[in-house]
Amino acid sequence: MHARVLLAIGITTLLAGCSPEVAGTPSPAVSASTSSVPDGVPRVERPLDTSKFEKDPCSALTVGQLSQLGITTEPKPMPEDKLGPSCDWNAYDEIGLTVGARLLTIGSSLANLYKQHEQGELPLFQPVVISGYPGILVDLDNAKPQGKCSAEVGVRDDLLYSVQVTISSDAKDYADPCPVAKKAAELAVSTMKGS
Repeated sequence: MHARVLLAIGITTLLAGCSPEVAGTPSPAVSASTSSVPDGVPRVERPLDTSKFEKDPCSALTVGQLSQLGITTEPKPMPEDKLGPSCDWNAYDEIGLTVGARLLTIGSSLANLYKQHEQGELPLFQPVVISGYPGILVDLDNAKPQGKCSAEVGVRDDLLYSVQVTISSDAKDYADPCPVAKKAAELAVSTMKGS
Protein backbone atom coordinates (compact mmCIF):
# COMPACT_ATOMS: atom_id res chain seq x y z
CA MET A 1 0.00 0.00 0.00
CA HIS A 2 2.86 2.36 0.84
CA ALA A 3 4.40 1.80 -2.60
CA ARG A 4 1.08 2.63 -4.30
CA VAL A 5 0.78 5.88 -2.36
CA LEU A 6 4.34 6.79 -3.32
CA LEU A 7 3.59 5.96 -6.97
CA ALA A 8 0.52 8.23 -6.97
CA ILE A 9 2.44 11.02 -5.24
CA GLY A 10 5.36 10.60 -7.62
CA ILE A 11 3.20 10.72 -10.73
CA THR A 12 1.21 13.68 -9.45
CA THR A 13 4.32 15.56 -8.34
CA LEU A 14 5.90 15.07 -11.74
CA LEU A 15 2.67 16.08 -13.47
CA ALA A 16 2.26 19.17 -11.31
CA GLY A 17 5.85 20.18 -11.99
CA CYS A 18 5.15 20.12 -15.71
CA SER A 19 2.10 22.37 -15.56
CA PRO A 20 2.19 26.11 -14.98
CA GLU A 21 -0.31 27.59 -12.54
CA VAL A 22 -2.98 29.55 -14.35
CA ALA A 23 -5.34 32.04 -12.72
CA GLY A 24 -8.97 32.13 -13.75
CA THR A 25 -12.16 30.13 -13.65
CA PRO A 26 -12.09 26.48 -14.72
CA SER A 27 -14.30 25.46 -17.63
CA PRO A 28 -17.25 23.07 -17.09
CA ALA A 29 -16.28 19.42 -16.84
CA VAL A 30 -18.06 18.30 -20.00
CA SER A 31 -16.78 20.97 -22.36
CA ALA A 32 -14.05 19.94 -24.74
CA SER A 33 -10.71 21.39 -23.82
CA THR A 34 -9.67 24.35 -25.90
CA SER A 35 -6.04 23.93 -24.95
CA SER A 36 -3.74 22.73 -27.67
CA VAL A 37 -2.56 19.16 -27.43
CA PRO A 38 1.02 18.63 -28.65
CA ASP A 39 1.64 16.52 -31.74
CA GLY A 40 1.81 12.83 -30.96
CA VAL A 41 -0.48 13.09 -27.92
CA PRO A 42 -3.96 11.62 -28.42
CA ARG A 43 -6.88 14.00 -27.90
CA VAL A 44 -9.86 13.07 -25.76
CA GLU A 45 -12.62 13.29 -28.36
CA ARG A 46 -15.54 12.69 -25.97
CA PRO A 47 -14.70 14.32 -22.61
CA LEU A 48 -16.45 12.76 -19.64
CA ASP A 49 -18.46 14.64 -17.04
CA THR A 50 -16.67 13.55 -13.87
CA SER A 51 -18.48 15.85 -11.42
CA LYS A 52 -20.46 12.97 -9.83
CA PHE A 53 -17.26 10.98 -9.27
CA GLU A 54 -15.39 13.98 -7.88
CA LYS A 55 -18.04 14.08 -5.11
CA ASP A 56 -18.22 10.29 -4.69
CA PRO A 57 -15.01 8.73 -6.06
CA CYS A 58 -15.92 5.23 -4.87
CA SER A 59 -18.99 5.14 -7.10
CA ALA A 60 -16.81 4.71 -10.22
CA LEU A 61 -16.52 0.99 -9.44
CA THR A 62 -19.73 -0.87 -8.62
CA VAL A 63 -19.99 -3.88 -6.32
CA GLY A 64 -20.48 -6.10 -9.38
CA GLN A 65 -17.41 -4.67 -11.10
CA LEU A 66 -15.31 -5.09 -7.96
CA SER A 67 -16.37 -8.74 -7.77
CA GLN A 68 -14.88 -9.20 -11.27
CA LEU A 69 -11.57 -8.18 -9.70
CA GLY A 70 -12.15 -10.48 -6.71
CA ILE A 71 -12.67 -7.57 -4.29
CA THR A 72 -15.38 -7.75 -1.63
CA THR A 73 -13.93 -5.28 0.89
CA GLU A 74 -15.51 -1.94 1.73
CA PRO A 75 -14.08 1.11 -0.06
CA LYS A 76 -12.20 3.89 1.68
CA PRO A 77 -13.33 7.19 0.10
CA MET A 78 -11.03 10.21 0.18
CA PRO A 79 -12.94 12.95 -1.72
CA GLU A 80 -10.72 15.70 -0.28
CA ASP A 81 -7.36 14.05 -1.06
CA LYS A 82 -4.83 16.70 -2.09
CA LEU A 83 -3.98 14.74 -5.25
CA GLY A 84 -7.63 14.61 -6.29
CA PRO A 85 -10.77 12.76 -5.19
CA SER A 86 -9.83 9.14 -4.59
CA CYS A 87 -10.96 5.77 -3.30
CA ASP A 88 -9.04 2.72 -2.11
CA TRP A 89 -10.15 -0.90 -1.98
CA ASN A 90 -7.76 -2.89 0.20
CA ALA A 91 -8.15 -6.64 -0.31
CA TYR A 92 -4.46 -7.32 0.27
CA ASP A 93 -5.02 -9.68 3.20
CA GLU A 94 -7.80 -11.56 1.39
CA ILE A 95 -6.51 -11.91 -2.20
CA GLY A 96 -3.24 -9.96 -2.29
CA LEU A 97 -4.66 -6.98 -4.19
CA THR A 98 -5.12 -3.31 -3.43
CA VAL A 99 -6.73 -0.93 -5.93
CA GLY A 100 -6.54 2.83 -5.61
CA ALA A 101 -8.30 5.14 -8.03
CA ARG A 102 -8.38 8.92 -8.29
CA LEU A 103 -9.20 11.80 -10.54
CA LEU A 104 -5.86 13.59 -10.74
CA THR A 105 -6.98 17.20 -10.58
CA ILE A 106 -3.54 18.77 -10.10
CA GLY A 107 -1.74 19.41 -13.39
CA SER A 108 -2.66 16.06 -14.87
CA SER A 109 -2.97 15.34 -18.57
CA LEU A 110 -1.83 12.87 -21.17
CA ALA A 111 0.38 15.61 -22.60
CA ASN A 112 2.27 15.84 -19.30
CA LEU A 113 2.83 12.08 -19.22
CA TYR A 114 4.11 12.11 -22.80
CA LYS A 115 6.50 14.92 -21.86
CA GLN A 116 7.73 12.93 -18.85
CA HIS A 117 8.28 9.93 -21.10
CA GLU A 118 10.32 12.04 -23.55
CA GLN A 119 12.45 13.18 -20.59
CA GLY A 120 13.09 9.57 -19.55
CA GLU A 121 11.12 9.82 -16.30
CA LEU A 122 8.79 6.85 -16.87
CA PRO A 123 10.58 3.50 -17.30
CA LEU A 124 7.28 1.84 -18.26
CA PHE A 125 5.23 3.84 -20.77
CA GLN A 126 2.75 1.81 -22.79
CA PRO A 127 -0.01 3.69 -24.69
CA VAL A 128 -3.32 1.82 -24.64
CA VAL A 129 -7.00 2.41 -25.33
CA ILE A 130 -9.22 2.00 -22.27
CA SER A 131 -12.96 1.77 -22.95
CA GLY A 132 -12.54 4.00 -26.00
CA TYR A 133 -10.35 6.58 -24.22
CA PRO A 134 -6.61 7.15 -24.64
CA GLY A 135 -4.55 5.84 -21.79
CA ILE A 136 -1.08 4.83 -20.69
CA LEU A 137 0.21 2.03 -18.49
CA VAL A 138 3.04 3.47 -16.40
CA ASP A 139 5.47 2.64 -13.64
CA LEU A 140 7.95 5.07 -12.13
CA ASP A 141 10.46 2.41 -11.12
CA ASN A 142 10.62 -0.43 -13.63
CA ALA A 143 10.19 -1.00 -17.35
CA LYS A 144 8.80 -4.44 -16.43
CA PRO A 145 6.87 -3.81 -13.23
CA GLN A 146 6.37 -6.46 -10.59
CA GLY A 147 3.59 -6.12 -8.08
CA LYS A 148 2.45 -2.62 -9.06
CA CYS A 149 1.24 -0.75 -12.11
CA SER A 150 -0.76 2.35 -12.89
CA ALA A 151 -3.31 2.83 -15.67
CA GLU A 152 -3.73 6.53 -16.55
CA VAL A 153 -6.80 7.38 -18.65
CA GLY A 154 -7.43 10.71 -20.36
CA VAL A 155 -11.05 11.46 -19.48
CA ARG A 156 -10.53 15.03 -20.71
CA ASP A 157 -7.53 16.67 -22.36
CA ASP A 158 -6.78 18.26 -18.97
CA LEU A 159 -7.78 15.45 -16.57
CA LEU A 160 -6.58 11.92 -15.88
CA TYR A 161 -8.35 9.08 -14.12
CA SER A 162 -5.63 7.05 -12.45
CA VAL A 163 -5.88 3.45 -11.23
CA GLN A 164 -2.98 1.98 -9.28
CA VAL A 165 -2.80 -1.66 -8.28
CA THR A 166 -0.51 -3.31 -5.76
CA ILE A 167 -0.30 -7.10 -5.86
CA SER A 168 1.39 -9.34 -3.28
CA SER A 169 4.41 -11.38 -4.34
CA ASP A 170 2.56 -14.67 -3.85
CA ALA A 171 -0.46 -13.66 -5.98
CA LYS A 172 -0.75 -14.95 -9.55
CA ASP A 173 -0.69 -11.48 -11.17
CA TYR A 174 2.41 -10.22 -9.33
CA ALA A 175 4.72 -10.66 -12.35
CA ASP A 176 2.26 -8.97 -14.72
CA PRO A 177 0.16 -6.41 -12.79
CA CYS A 178 -0.70 -4.03 -15.64
CA PRO A 179 -3.60 -6.08 -17.07
CA VAL A 180 -5.26 -5.86 -13.63
CA ALA A 181 -4.82 -2.06 -13.57
CA LYS A 182 -6.15 -1.81 -17.11
CA LYS A 183 -9.19 -3.97 -16.33
CA ALA A 184 -10.05 -1.88 -13.24
CA ALA A 185 -9.70 1.31 -15.30
CA GLU A 186 -11.91 -0.12 -18.08
CA LEU A 187 -14.62 -0.97 -15.55
CA ALA A 188 -14.50 2.49 -13.96
CA VAL A 189 -14.53 4.35 -17.28
CA SER A 190 -17.51 2.29 -18.43
CA THR A 191 -19.34 3.42 -15.27
CA MET A 192 -18.41 7.06 -15.91
CA LYS A 193 -19.52 6.82 -19.54
CA GLY A 194 -22.92 5.51 -18.44
CA SER A 195 -23.64 8.25 -15.91
